Amino acid sequence: MTHLVPIERQKAAQAAGEFSLDELPGFLAEPDGAVRIGKTPAGDQVLLGGESLNDIATIKPGQGLIVMGKAEVRWTVAYHARFGGKVSPDQLLTYARQFVGMHPDGSLAMCLSGHAGRGPALALWAPRETISLIVQPNDLVLRYCDVVPEAEVTG
Repeated sequence: MTHLVPIERQKAAQAAGEFSLDELPGFLAEPDGAVRIGKTPAGDQVLLGGESLNDIATIKPGQGLIVMGKAEVRWTVAYHARFGGKVSPDQLLTYARQFVGMHPDGSLAMCLSGHAGRGPALALWAPRETISLIVQPNDLVLRYCDVVPEAEVTG
């Protein structure tokens, strides 16, 4: 079971600036797949794990996609440094601008979290029938394995 996550491009007045995978702290520096978004699809640059954006944006159960821009990278690096590198992957992932994925049972979800730089965040997974990502030039779309937990059953 796989799902291709649609990617919507926003035109940015000015790109925020490039950064590389090796600038990401800890767990984030080791994605299963990565692509840098170009101004047009022809300008996309696959960094790891496929030949196209669609390869990276196709997820399987347990996998998640995050979008990181330059600002999110700065915040994540600062948070990681503040705690001496002793930060869980879940905490690093919550700094993403967007975080979507597929539960192990195949259901889709969007991760909602917030911490405003004040410490640990609790990741809340909201079930969705459809998921998509909105990107700007120079953003990284990163795919990680085994980052989306079992869906919580309520009711």
